Amino acid sequence: MHMYRPIKVASVAGFVACALGMSAPAAWADESTLTVALSGDIDNFDPATNQLIAFQAAIATTVFDSLVGYDADLNVVPRLAETYEVNEDASVFTFDLVDGATFHNGEAVDAAAVISSLQRSAELGGVFGGPLQAVTSFDAPDADTVVLTLNASYAPFLTALTNVAILAPSSYENAVSTPIGSGPFVFESWTPNDSIVLSRNEDYWGAKPAYGQLVFKPIPDPQVALTNLYAGEVDVVAEPSTAVVAQTDEGRAQIIRPSASNSVVYIEMMGTKGTLANVHLRRALAHAFDREAVKAVAYGGQGDSVPSPLPTSSFVYADLEGFPFDLDKAREEFAASGAAEGIEVDLEVLAGFPEAEQMGRIWQASLAQVGIKLNVVVSELSVWLDRYVSRNYDMTWNFFGVSPDPHSFFDVIMRPHLEGEYQNQEVVDLVRQGIETSDMDERKAIYTQLQEIVVADLPVMAVQSRPIASIASNSVEGFAMNPLGWPLYKGVSKSE
Repeated sequence: MHMYRPIKVASVAGFVACALGMSAPAAWADESTLTVALSGDIDNFDPATNQLIAFQAAIATTVFDSLVGYDADLNVVPRLAETYEVNEDASVFTFDLVDGATFHNGEAVDAAAVISSLQRSAELGGVFGGPLQAVTSFDAPDADTVVLTLNASYAPFLTALTNVAILAPSSYENAVSTPIGSGPFVFESWTPNDSIVLSRNEDYWGAKPAYGQLVFKPIPDPQVALTNLYAGEVDVVAEPSTAVVAQTDEGRAQIIRPSASNSVVYIEMMGTKGTLANVHLRRALAHAFDREAVKAVAYGGQGDSVPSPLPTSSFVYADLEGFPFDLDKAREEFAASGAAEGIEVDLEVLAGFPEAEQMGRIWQASLAQVGIKLNVVVSELSVWLDRYVSRNYDMTWNFFGVSPDPHSFFDVIMRPHLEGEYQNQEVVDLVRQGIETSDMDERKAIYTQLQEIVVADLPVMAVQSRPIASIASNSVEGFAMNPLGWPLYKGVSKSE
């Protein structure tokens, strides 16, 4: 969804680090504030364990830095690593750190601190730390150089590192509540269900923001968030629904869109309840999914509705037929599944995303004609997230920003299923081959095969790309988004 797959870590209470944009002229006084409406609250500020996309966009890319990140066009660019080198077979990665970077508590961002943070992420594992488990040695030839040697070739390793924020080593114990990074903003406070307050890092090693405070306010109802923007109570609505974007008065506010959308909506069908363990039942659901109606009604006719789990812009995108809307074929697959007439299936949907509920209602009506009762369960973030983390669901709605490297989908959305309910060694082997192969033609063949298998087996069903946008006050200047749907906060200024 607007989440990565969250993970559970025993000692703590889920993706792409993005560029923060270019610096802008300081049009605001130091005490000025940018207030941003989020669709839900955040209660875990440890970037190694919180995979909520709202957290990644709001906190992981503002309070923290990573070795490398993305620019607005999703090119990998240096961050804490001023320069980097990769050996011929992508098994040794050398990073030269920027000079003068410090954590918010004054500690130096040196090679020892960076390695400590990377090793912690590797130990915690999960989506972010998992790739670091391929590192066989973390070396610091000097205080400004980090060398990571892997156990095999790892073509998308730099992409994986964009997800790994660097924490001050002394902050690990309290990272959930008191995060300390080296980013352009310093964490000040969190008031549950009210606000998260960040202040400008006056000692930031890079270009400093043009304003003094960045405040995030959880407002689950996007219509209420827009009303607050019109009233001047917030400056940006970060995650408006498609319907709210469509009704925005562009004389009173500006709609900010990225150059493209790599954000894809999914239905994850294989929760721990096992309701959809039978592939024929999953295929019956897929044949009863009216893509054109969902696109027209829920997404205003926008976006690409395709079976592939990868965005159409991906260099390995495969144009597959999937399971066209056909209620007769849905009934055939339902009969083949052996499931009882009138079986009930729950679809978990996150509150604050009305397009997801609209999608569910359209699907519900079609499935009723097949003999399947679909229950659309709309929950607030904390409830939805608890079920998502534990995979305690029949099906769940989700969306994810797929990075330029196709491995990101298989390493984030698919990994928990491959380690759990979806046992498919062929897919596991192909995912590994996709990592270890650098030749682009070979990788395209591998990922084409992976797309074909996932589309046929439906552990996860792609719905469509999201028409992503944010809404900003007309007084806000320099605000942008990248194709993952991440707002870029650093380069913002505001006119009087």
